[in-house]
Amino acid sequence: MTTTSYKPLLTDEFLRELNRVKKPAAYLPLELNLRAPKFEEREVRFVISYPDLYEVGSGHIGGKILYHVINNLTDFALMHRAYLPRPDMQALMEERGIPLYTIEEQRPVRDYDMWGLSFSSELTYTNALRIMQLAQVPVYSGERLEREELPLIFAGGPCTYNPVPLSPFIDLFAIGDGEETLVELARLYREVKRQGGTKKDFLAEARKVTGVWVPLFGRYPVKKAVFTRVPEGFYHTSPPVPTVETAQDRIAVEAARGCLRGCRFCQAGYIYRPYRERSESKVKELLLETFRNTGYEEASLSSLSISDHSRFNRLVPEVMELCHREMISLSLPSMRVKGFNPELASQIMQVKKTGFTLAPEVGSDRLRRIINKDLTNEDLFKAAEGLFERGWNRLKLYFMIGLPFELQEDIEALVEMLWTVYKLGRKYRGKKHLAAGISIFVPKPFTPFQWEPFADQESVKEKVEFIKRKAPRAFILRFHDYRQSLIEAILTRGDEEVAKLLIEANKHGCQLDGWDEYFNWEGWLKAFETSGINLKEQLGRRETSDELPWDFIEGVVSKRFLLRELEKAKNLQWTPDCRIVGCHACGACTPEQIKKLKEFPIPEKIEFSVPPRPKREFPLKRKVAITFKKVGPAKFLSVLDLTRAFTRTFRKFRVPLRYSQGFNPHPKVNVLFGLPVGVEGLGEVVELELSKEEFDFEALLPEANRFLPEGLELTGWLELHPKESAADRIERFTYKIKPAKEFTLEPLKGETATDRKGRKVNLKEWIEELYREGDTVKITVKVKEGRSLNVGDILNWMGLELKSADVTREELLG
Repeated sequence: MTTTSYKPLLTDEFLRELNRVKKPAAYLPLELNLRAPKFEEREVRFVISYPDLYEVGSGHIGGKILYHVINNLTDFALMHRAYLPRPDMQALMEERGIPLYTIEEQRPVRDYDMWGLSFSSELTYTNALRIMQLAQVPVYSGERLEREELPLIFAGGPCTYNPVPLSPFIDLFAIGDGEETLVELARLYREVKRQGGTKKDFLAEARKVTGVWVPLFGRYPVKKAVFTRVPEGFYHTSPPVPTVETAQDRIAVEAARGCLRGCRFCQAGYIYRPYRERSESKVKELLLETFRNTGYEEASLSSLSISDHSRFNRLVPEVMELCHREMISLSLPSMRVKGFNPELASQIMQVKKTGFTLAPEVGSDRLRRIINKDLTNEDLFKAAEGLFERGWNRLKLYFMIGLPFELQEDIEALVEMLWTVYKLGRKYRGKKHLAAGISIFVPKPFTPFQWEPFADQESVKEKVEFIKRKAPRAFILRFHDYRQSLIEAILTRGDEEVAKLLIEANKHGCQLDGWDEYFNWEGWLKAFETSGINLKEQLGRRETSDELPWDFIEGVVSKRFLLRELEKAKNLQWTPDCRIVGCHACGACTPEQIKKLKEFPIPEKIEFSVPPRPKREFPLKRKVAITFKKVGPAKFLSVLDLTRAFTRTFRKFRVPLRYSQGFNPHPKVNVLFGLPVGVEGLGEVVELELSKEEFDFEALLPEANRFLPEGLELTGWLELHPKESAADRIERFTYKIKPAKEFTLEPLKGETATDRKGRKVNLKEWIEELYREGDTVKITVKVKEGRSLNVGDILNWMGLELKSADVTREELLG
């Protein structure tokens, strides 16, 4: 248990090299509100990784919760983050010998004590092996355990309810809720570390922690961890805020955890039991606190079925009042269609009106009884028509094919449903944007369908072709790739044999399997061949009498209950929510938790009233230009990144921004004469329109600079006339160019030159001054009617690129 020496990675040379890769800002500490404890400040050091690109992993809600718990609710442990780089960045790192490093400190991941991998998709398994290689640590647990200087690697998330396929690579698994488990592991690690113990000493003690499985000791009974204090908070209200575009980039308040609807295909509905929820006052408190710490423009209430929240009809009006006041758009992504009142959708979307998504799952009521989806076709059609009637023109439907006991008539019913929705839309004015997403059923552990086979390719192909041929052309159809679903089906129910397949897939270059642009099917075909895996056996039906790889995990739903549910599916029988008819003895809840369910009755009707609010008016009262510099790592922020960063900063500090009108209002924040990614600016300008006159910008600057990322700093401000733009005061740009290789100035001294788009440019008309001073070139170019020479063209004429020069633009306003 030792720590290796730290060598800073963000050298000037490395920063210049980042111009070679896509989205370089994703690999740098360029988040707002980045305030994690420093490595040397805490005794136990965690890294957490969602093994996917930063754009996906940074929005993972489970990782955010654990990040908050370790960094803010302990005083001896810290948690930093690392993600899988894109292949172009991977190549650069390996070329330069740079190991995978953390966002917070750019310190090698291998320097930390424990490294957590969170899995919510089996398609990230190959990413996990790749990310270990990039960290320069062995992928096999046994090899790492022999080296005390390397971190212990643990894993959690819904996929680890069958941890066996990953067991050769992982030192310990945290099964279930991680809030208390990780704190207990951190305390235990500190104790063993202080006593001079080894990693194996720690693992011997860790196996005694609830929810922890240590593969080193075989398959012994492990009871999943359940965090009962969800209602109390324990939530990330001050997370790091991305400046680059990411998925799920918004406030996401977990209103409830668990679901008792019992959809028989849905693993989450079974493994996240028992049901726990937060009060409407706590949800509102968390949302408001997060907004005040982050300035986010959007929020969602996270839950597997948000409209089943016992206080839903009071929750929504209270949250909507807050969102309307703060100009936050709200989404409720898991609303049930049954009982849905389209009038409520219009009330929810008072701030920003977007599309709407409904999930009928299948096209027939017969198949819906099999999967235990409490919804009828009539419910769906009523909801869709209600939305069209109220002016909604964007509608997306989600379906699943390849389900157990599915018949051709069910596929025909799906097509008929699309036609009915299409015809309903035509009754109302406006062009309709209709889409249907169609995925392929994958049997998952701890569901009633865990014994069922994965659909064969030929039958799925026939169904897909039928839907394409028969569906209305007005619908945009998006089908999930069968090959990706097949891989998921192999990995989710696999055993140690599947680990060999993962190794072979890694050898053949498979990674980022959930991304169409990176998916390597040829590599997988080779892996199937070289691993010797029996696909028919892995994908086929399992006997109900078979011992399954995950049977040693306890505290989830019982096998007896799942078998009973499977039989009911065959007989087309419903199993209502426990909160409606009482406990079904699934085995996931304690007697106390079953009693507590009486406190959370499902609303009989989704019925609430949000008072109509007058149209928001944002008169132009004041206009201000703020100067800023972006240097060092911040030079990799694009204009859109800067706009996002400034908008959230100004919203956090309650600058009275003026908003546009219409369905999608946006604040009037404008970065002038934006620089290309990779170019520094010493005096850039962002222009704001304000809806109120009073605001102290002098006090704002130091506060905002503590919130902004390294290298991005507000430097001053000036008042503008409401009809004036600071752009009118800018007459020239001056660039300082420091080449890192041989270059020429001759093309710039000529009369004309051809730019990169093949257009002829009159250089004499644009270049005001050009000279060389030592190893630096200084060029001043004119600005006319908002146009000037492109710095990329200037570099090109010099025989340079951004990766072979340091470029800085001097102050725009002098």
